[in-house]
Amino acid sequence: MSERERKKKYERRGMLLIQKLIKRMKSQEEMIKKLVDKINDQQEILKLYYTTYQEMKRQNQKKYLLGYIRMRDNILKDIEEVKRSDNSNEEIIDLLELYINDLDVLLEDNEVEILNGCVGEMFDPKIQKPLERVKTEQRELDNKIVHVFGCGYQWRGMILKKIYVSVGDYNNE
Repeated sequence: MSERERKKKYERRGMLLIQKLIKRMKSQEEMIKKLVDKINDQQEILKLYYTTYQEMKRQNQKKYLLGYIRMRDNILKDIEEVKRSDNSNEEIIDLLELYINDLDVLLEDNEVEILNGCVGEMFDPKIQKPLERVKTEQRELDNKIVHVFGCGYQWRGMILKKIYVSVGDYNNE
């Protein structure tokens, strides 16, 4: 075999090897694309799981906080009942007020804001719930708070419990 034929043979072999490498690289490229697509799909699934987890966590926190809110409201009612009774005991009232302070700190630590209503302010249905409408002959009391029954609570911009109020209802007749 001449030198020229030998060169051609090696060139052909080299070209075949290059073609095989290119083919192999293309198949590896397709496998990599499939893996990237699979990873992207898995990332989307993980994002969905994380979002679901966060929502469940938020709902559980909300339930937990509502339990403390109910406890606080009940203690406040008990304090009022003890104060109204003939044999009110200052020691019991002081103890119950200590519990209220502890609950206030717990709620504050969990980003719960205690909302208070004031007699005479305009009724706001976003944060207040009217327990009754009180007929009034005074125009300036129309749609204004005439009595506050209890406070409300807000957590991270969400109203957990509205402020219970009585609202004036002006009778024009």
